Amino acid sequence: MAGPEVLSTAVDAERYPVFDVTDWAVVRREQLGTKPKRWILDPDGNRWLMKFTTDNRRSDGTSYRKGDDWSERVAKGVAGRLGVPAARTELALDRAAEAPGYGIISKSVLAPPSGDPPQSPEELIHGNQLVGVELVGPERIGHTVEAIRKALDDVEAPSGIDDHTTAWDLFVGYLLLDAEVGNTDRHEENWAVIDRAGVRRLAPTFDHASCLGFQLDDERRMRHLHTRDRNDMPEAWADRAKSKFEGRPHPVLAAIRALDLTDESVRQRWAGRCTDVDHLVEPIRMIPENRMSPLAQQFAERVIRRNCRRLLAEFH
Repeated sequence: MAGPEVLSTAVDAERYPVFDVTDWAVVRREQLGTKPKRWILDPDGNRWLMKFTTDNRRSDGTSYRKGDDWSERVAKGVAGRLGVPAARTELALDRAAEAPGYGIISKSVLAPPSGDPPQSPEELIHGNQLVGVELVGPERIGHTVEAIRKALDDVEAPSGIDDHTTAWDLFVGYLLLDAEVGNTDRHEENWAVIDRAGVRRLAPTFDHASCLGFQLDDERRMRHLHTRDRNDMPEAWADRAKSKFEGRPHPVLAAIRALDLTDESVRQRWAGRCTDVDHLVEPIRMIPENRMSPLAQQFAERVIRRNCRRLLAEFH
C-alpha cells in the first residue's frame, strides 16, 4: 500500500510498522461491540476499521492503557505463522484523537464492487445468524464446536485456499490460533461467512484482542512473572482462560474438540504447524516497545509457550 504514511525508524526496522491515520477520512462510527471504533478510508480508498485502545481502572482509582492494540497485532502475526487466513491488521496512531491516540486498524474482509456492471455486493454474515444461541448469564447455550461445524457444511473455504481444504478445516485453524494466544472472545459475532449472491465462503478470522494478558498492567505482570507460587505464575494464569463456547471450556480444549471432528490428515497438518514454538512467539518481539513493554512481552511469551505445550501434549 503506497498511500498511507508509515511511522518507523531504523531502530524499528525489525518491528511492525505503525500507520498514521490522522488524515484518513472517517466513513462512519461502528456500533457493534463495546470498544470505540470507526470505519476509515486510506488514501487509496481501502476501508479499515479503526479500534482505539481502552483503559482499565485500578483499585486506587488510577487508570492505565490496556494492550488491545498489540495483542491483536501479535495474534495476526501468529496466524500468519500457522497459515491461518486472517484479516489484515496493523498498529495505528491518530494524532487528532484523545492522547495517546493508539489503536489498531483492520482492513475490511469484503471486496469492493467491481466490474461493469458491478457484481453483486458481498455481505458479512456473523455466526449469530448461522447458529442459534441463547444467552443465559455468562453461558452461550448452543454456541458449540459441533454447531459451527454443521453451519459450515455448505460454506466454501476463503478465496485462494487449496480446493481440497474445507471451511471447517480452516475454522479448526482459527480455534488453534485462539488456543495458542489464549483468545477468550470467540463468541458468535466474532466469526463470520461472506455471502455474494447466495454463494458463501468462510471469512478470514478477525478480532483477537482478548488474549495474552492484554488487560493487565505491568505491576500485576511483575507479580506473576516473579512469584514462587505456581498457582500465580503466567502458566497458571493461562490455564484459567475460558472461551465463549457453551460450558466455557478452555480455548485449548475447544481446539482439541474441533480437531477430534476432523480427518486425521487435517489433524496432522495442523499439528505440524504447531511444533516450532520459537517461530510462533516471534511476533511478540516485533511490537515497538512504546506499545508493548518488556514485561508484557515476557508474560505473553510464557502464555503462548504454555498453551502450545498443552496442545502438543494432546497431539501426541
